Amino acid sequence: GVMRKTAESAKQGADYDMSNPLSMHTDHSVYHGTPGFIQFLYQAEGSVSSKVCDGLALSEYVKEHHPDAYKLLTEVQMTHSSRNTLYTPEGAPRSVYDKSTEPSPFELVHTHPIIELNAKGQMEKVVQSETKRGVCALSYDTYEEWMAAYSLWTQLCEDPRFIKHFDWPEGSCVVTNNYRTLHGRATVPPEMSRTMAFGYVNKTIVENRYRYLKQLQTGKDKPEIDDHRWLTRIPNQVLAKIVDSE
Repeated sequence: GVMRKTAESAKQGADYDMSNPLSMHTDHSVYHGTPGFIQFLYQAEGSVSSKVCDGLALSEYVKEHHPDAYKLLTEVQMTHSSRNTLYTPEGAPRSVYDKSTEPSPFELVHTHPIIELNAKGQMEKVVQSETKRGVCALSYDTYEEWMAAYSLWTQLCEDPRFIKHFDWPEGSCVVTNNYRTLHGRATVPPEMSRTMAFGYVNKTIVENRYRYLKQLQTGKDKPEIDDHRWLTRIPNQVLAKIVDSE
C-alpha cells in the first residue's frame, strides 16, 4: 500500500490522515490471525521522525509487576473490528466522506487476547489497536477487572521506558516484527510532502524461507551432504540439529 500526506489522502480516513495522532498499535488487528508478520515501511518521499514500542518488554513488565492484569490480558477474549469502505466496486480508492462514489464495503473482525501465548506460555504475539477496538463480549463479572488491566496496558504502551524514537530519512526502509513491535504516527514537518509505501509478509512465508536458507547453509557447511535437496523431507527440529552439529 501507499500513504501520502495530501489533502486528498486524508479523506480516506483516520489511518491515512497524517495530522491525526495514533496511539501505539500493531497492524492487521482486525484481520483474523493477524496475517501481517514482518512489516516493511519504505520512506519514498520526505524525512520524518517516528517511534516504536517493544511489546515483548512491555508484556514481560506486566507479567512481573502486574500478574493479575497479565492473566486477564492473556486469557480474556476481546474484539477488534471495522467496516472497510475505502474502495469502489471496481477497486479504486475512494474517500470515506465522498457521497458521490459507491463503496464496496466488507467486514473485518478478530476476537483474541491482547497478548497471545504459545504452547510454552511465552509471548507469541501482541494484537493492539485502540482505534479499532470493538464492543467486547465480556461477562459482567470480568468487565471492570479487564478494563482496568486494559487501561494499564494502553498507558504503558505510551510509557517512555518502552518507546524508541528515531529519525526516518527519505529513501530508507524500516522493517519490524508486527507481532512484537507496536508503532505510532510519524511526525511530519508541516511544509513537507510525504509518501510512504508499505507491505507485509505472513509468518508462513518467513518461516519457510528461513528453512530453505538453512538447508542451503547446511549444504555448504557439510560437504558430506552432496545434495541439500533431500533436506526438504525432514522436519524442522531434525534440520536444526543437523545445522548445529559439529
